[in-house]
Amino acid sequence: MAKFMAILLDSYLEIKARKFFWVYWAVTIVMILVFAFLPNLEIDGRNLLKSGDIPPEVVAMAVANFFNGFFGFMIFLMVFGSAGMIPAFVSKGRIELSLSKPIGRIKLMLMKFFSVYIIMSLIFMVACGLIFAVMSFQAETYTTYFFYGLGLELVRFFIVYAILFFLGIAFKSTAASIMGYFTIWFVTGLLAGREVVYQILTSKIWKTILDTIYNILPKFSDLSDDLISVLQGQGIADYYPLWSSLLFGIVALLLGLLIFNRRDY
Repeated sequence: MAKFMAILLDSYLEIKARKFFWVYWAVTIVMILVFAFLPNLEIDGRNLLKSGDIPPEVVAMAVANFFNGFFGFMIFLMVFGSAGMIPAFVSKGRIELSLSKPIGRIKLMLMKFFSVYIIMSLIFMVACGLIFAVMSFQAETYTTYFFYGLGLELVRFFIVYAILFFLGIAFKSTAASIMGYFTIWFVTGLLAGREVVYQILTSKIWKTILDTIYNILPKFSDLSDDLISVLQGQGIADYYPLWSSLLFGIVALLLGLLIFNRRDY
């Protein structure tokens, strides 16, 4: 436990030293100020948010779409803020020092992975939680569905960081990790709308190929749709995108550990 706390502290200090640490808080403060000083939506002296004139489902949809976008934006920032952590950790000179300690390779990298994940998740939860609190206070409304959505986003960030972890170990490059992740993200977005392409494809082989790639890769677009549904209190209609994407993240994590364990330093 003491070793994990040491790595956790080291990861925190490294994240704090990166300029992106302050970007998270700057974005959070700006959004808090926006909602804190947001003018009341009034018609003839009636506050639309507090009068009940706007149907609850409309408000729920607006809140869900906002947090869907904001969660995605925060994860976008965290990709840039965390992508360099593993390449820096396995860089020549630093990794030899870490491996000289009486600790196994797999255990060392697992502790590094979860230390970064925990710190970034805490930043994510605090930032989003503060914005939600201010928004709820201003609108005088509160919903527990936000926390279910927040939990779903933490699962998505686990998948994202597992991919960055694998790419960081495989290529030992921050740029390669970022480009690799966004390539996967872009391809999965295209595959989410593959039914449109099926209408112009004459060969069933291409349909099989696209379906196979879709089933293998994480389904970020579908997870985004699930998030909106969860935030509105409708739950997850289809758990396949969630568990298959989580499985991809676990496999990426295990492959990263395998590569690190077999690499000669």
